[in-house]
Amino acid sequence: MKILIVFVLVTLAFSGCDATSPVRKCGNGWTGFGRKCYKYVAEAKPWAEAEKHCQLFGGNLASVHSNQTHFFLKGMGKMSGSYKRTWIGAQDATQSSLWLWSDGSVFDFSAWHSGEPNHSGGEHCVEMNYGDEVLWNDARCNTNLYFVCQKAQNINICF
Repeated sequence: MKILIVFVLVTLAFSGCDATSPVRKCGNGWTGFGRKCYKYVAEAKPWAEAEKHCQLFGGNLASVHSNQTHFFLKGMGKMSGSYKRTWIGAQDATQSSLWLWSDGSVFDFSAWHSGEPNHSGGEHCVEMNYGDEVLWNDARCNTNLYFVCQKAQNINICF
């Protein structure tokens, strides 16, 4: 039993986990907001390739469930003084007007630009930062856009 206690104490001593050091929950290049971590990727890709890119990091394209998250992500997409059109994780490719998030969560919030979604010419994926209102638009999934990934925060437990 004493050996186990010594092992635990030594492990904690070398874990870098103490009361004075900040606990990184998201990792380099990721920003925490709420219970999620987000990463803005300024590399234009079609929606499906953007989703695959996010999955490589253990996440998905961002899902939006509140106005607060919408404004946070909108801010991430503002580069060089202007908003860049940006993929988020919603699509209706399986059934028109049945919007789904790529992470499987419920589609319970939207911020559509006026007149959207209009499904013009086979638009089945959702971009944000569209138009003068800087809101959402349904777009062709093969359009190359920047994108926002999301993943769960890592929880570091210190004793």
